[in-house]
Amino acid sequence: MEKFNLLVGLLFGKLYEEFPVAFRVTPEQFLEEIIEKEDYEGSFDFTEYLESTVRWLETAGYIWVSQDLSDDGGVEFDVVLSENGLETLRKAPKSLEGTASIGERLSNFGKSKASDAVGTLVSLAITSAVSSSGIAS
Repeated sequence: MEKFNLLVGLLFGKLYEEFPVAFRVTPEQFLEEIIEKEDYEGSFDFTEYLESTVRWLETAGYIWVSQDLSDDGGVEFDVVLSENGLETLRKAPKSLEGTASIGERLSNFGKSKASDAVGTLVSLAITSAVSSSGIAS
């Protein structure tokens, strides 16, 4: 779950920053942030993991895949936040200090590489689609 939270946090931060322009997602953009360098050639298939994560986020309604450029040799998507994804990331968690939205915090996380709060932010973002308690609009 830690890898998922980190990947979703980085992806959401980038999509929020680039909105409304579609962002091209490739494994190379996130590989170094998610997997330890010595594990690059290991049994963990990051390309499949990224594709599964993008597909899950699309099915859950957080993103739209505007173009699937994947082929037999790799995975590549043009992705933009959906209305639901943007609405979710524009919310400000009541449980955290300050007025910055989840999207602003995740965007800053991607720039600073400070990963302590990303799991909490991703959980708040995903949970807010189910229940809006604890999050101010």
